[in-house]
Amino acid sequence: MITRALARVHLAADFGDRQPVNTLTKAGEKWLSGLLGHPVSANLPGVTVFEDQPDLRFVAAPSLEGTKRPSEERNRLVFIQAARLHDPLDESERLAFDLYSGSFFQPSADSRLLMLTMAIETLLVREPRSDEVRAHVIAMLEATKANSDLTDTERASLRGSLKELLDESIGQAGKRLARTLEPRTYAGKAPGAFFSRCYTMRSELTHGNVPRPNRRDVDALAASLELFVADLLAGRLLTAIPD
Repeated sequence: MITRALARVHLAADFGDRQPVNTLTKAGEKWLSGLLGHPVSANLPGVTVFEDQPDLRFVAAPSLEGTKRPSEERNRLVFIQAARLHDPLDESERLAFDLYSGSFFQPSADSRLLMLTMAIETLLVREPRSDEVRAHVIAMLEATKANSDLTDTERASLRGSLKELLDESIGQAGKRLARTLEPRTYAGKAPGAFFSRCYTMRSELTHGNVPRPNRRDVDALAASLELFVADLLAGRLLTAIPD
């Protein structure tokens, strides 16, 4: 519920549930205690039992922090509506929200865009292709399995790639998901076209495209992609609370 509300107001958050189980080793505690001149202990998530020592200090990870500040009135409206709808995120959506939030803390536009496209990928459900296409792919699978001129490794590799063709591509699934945001537009494009542009940029960044995409272009696209992913995660709040 809270994560949907945060997404609806375009707010990122780190709830700390993916933090390391320890932030400082015993050797690190000893070294840091000597450096600072007073006892130091790791601040672990949850309840911690520790030896009481004078002037003991704890080393902790940063606390939950938002990166934008929507108005108090709008926040109140969104959170009240979120409570009424009671539409909690499923596992895929929660992973997407974590990736979305993590993108706010990345140092570069490239890494922000990549994390945001990863968030979209976790939301995709690839549907089966038509019966005619699947029959054709299955025939190729059988032909590959029966081809004695290929090694076992080659057959396994080819069959693995062919099995991916039984369902629609990531691009097709992404555009289908994007169309649920119509009639909104992002960077002046319809949602399906915008997703295609982002995924093309993602491929250019990850597959060694030369020259690399212009940083300003990536930065501008990532800024619009933040809104796009947030709107996907907002669920029913997107229509319940107008912009």
